[in-house]
Amino acid sequence: MIGNNHYSKRDTVKDIPVVSIIGRQNVGKSTLFNAIIKQRKAIVDEQPGLTRDVVSYFVNYNEATFIINDTPGLDLNANSTLSEEIKQMALQHLHSTDVFVLLLEKPDIASYDFELVELIRKFNKPYIVAINKIDTNNDMECLSNFYELAQEFLPISALNRRNIDLLLHTIVESLPHKRKKIIEIDCKIALVGRPNSGKSTLLNAFLGYQRAVVSDIPGTTRDSIDEIFRFQGKNIMIIDTAGIRRQSRIDNSIEYYAIVRAREAIQKSDVVIHLLDGTSGITETDKKIADIIMEAHKPTILAINKWDSIPKDHTTFESFKDRMIFKYYRAADFPIISISALHKLRIHKLLLTALDVNNRAHHKTETSAINVIIENIQKKHAMPLLGGDLKIYYATQTNISPPVIRLFVNKPELFRKDVYRFLEKTLQDELNWQGIPVVFEVSGRK
Repeated sequence: MIGNNHYSKRDTVKDIPVVSIIGRQNVGKSTLFNAIIKQRKAIVDEQPGLTRDVVSYFVNYNEATFIINDTPGLDLNANSTLSEEIKQMALQHLHSTDVFVLLLEKPDIASYDFELVELIRKFNKPYIVAINKIDTNNDMECLSNFYELAQEFLPISALNRRNIDLLLHTIVESLPHKRKKIIEIDCKIALVGRPNSGKSTLLNAFLGYQRAVVSDIPGTTRDSIDEIFRFQGKNIMIIDTAGIRRQSRIDNSIEYYAIVRAREAIQKSDVVIHLLDGTSGITETDKKIADIIMEAHKPTILAINKWDSIPKDHTTFESFKDRMIFKYYRAADFPIISISALHKLRIHKLLLTALDVNNRAHHKTETSAINVIIENIQKKHAMPLLGGDLKIYYATQTNISPPVIRLFVNKPELFRKDVYRFLEKTLQDELNWQGIPVVFEVSGRK
């Protein structure tokens, strides 16, 4: 269970001001967010209402640190899917905002812009009005249309980065305090799985409050959401990702880019928690996701979610594991934990395991210890032989997380898939590397 003694978000980001970009749908909030952080983090598309969750990022500018939020457009149709949940989530973040950037767009004020100004004024916090899509000098002619709403505003082009530095300077001048704070992240954990496997529910469970919109509708999460909290003295970054479908079921560019962001989250993580829906078991899509994680060589934990919904006795978990390994043999390489994100069952154990896997993945083993293992393998003639006499003369670990083992051998061409697999399993067992893929580099004898 979550307890204040273990989890703390407030301590990690204490005293860091929050800046929120607010505006109607499709005025360019996500484009501006990406321009400010100089990354393509938020998904951008012409389709209105694309952003559903609040996307955050730490910005350091002119010796000041702040958190920038990209928020959903609040002018959602009341009858649209998830509209009320999205609005409530956005409003929750606005309450913790120190400076607002109200983003409007040329050529004129829209009626809802007045409602947004009234909303911001209720918070009694500084706000900056920025007019977006002023891409050329000719576009400046329409600026007089905005004096009815504000006497001071900044013309910008988020797409072309016009006046972005001026906007950042104005933001920094409006902050309640200006100091640089570097947060060292001890472990980055990506939550990955099929749509509706419970990733956003697990993120909310870790944080102890409703951070991401949760729905039974598959594909609710689109952007990858990063959040930092403190657990047992360490700063943990959790990355909630969009559900990954089979390639044949990707319907549009939005879903495609959501999956691209999920793959990027896997690449930047230290540990991946692969969430599986316990009510449906491991599917072909789950196996494909596991292969994506394996291609990235990331330490991995398999979390069987919705365990509270499964009828069970004392044999259920072991039987479930056996069936999963039978369907996907690589599952035997990883810690497997049954959880309920909804009821916070064993999520404390899940975090402890993630930290343990990360620590072990960063351990470098003495060359002598690796060579003793290799020597014993060869003495026992246990290694698969594929039509030739295979010899390993020397082995050494050249990198960590994942461990990279360089082998000096007589015939590199004999090192095929089953030989690598045998060596990986042996090293995982002997060196306590469960959950950690091993990468091999093979060189012929010089």
